[in-house]
Amino acid sequence: MRVALSHNKIDAIPVDFRADPDGSWEYDALARGAGFDERWGQMTVGALTKPFDGFPEGAAVVAFTSGSQCSVALVDCTAG
Repeated sequence: MRVALSHNKIDAIPVDFRADPDGSWEYDALARGAGFDERWGQMTVGALTKPFDGFPEGAAVVAFTSGSQCSVALVDCTAG
């Protein structure tokens, strides 16, 4: 699993939050890999609709919202 925090705003990322990411993943593993703890806020998972920032189409987009702050991690679940 390859993970990178994104410095882009969520509306600049080509993501579909109704789509499942490609590859093998579990919700809890994505949270841990992204470095987010659900006790601190709300986590949402979607998939890239096209390649973005070095990650392939279908890579996971993990958005974590706490108060007015939103953090985003890109996760390639097909990377070994």
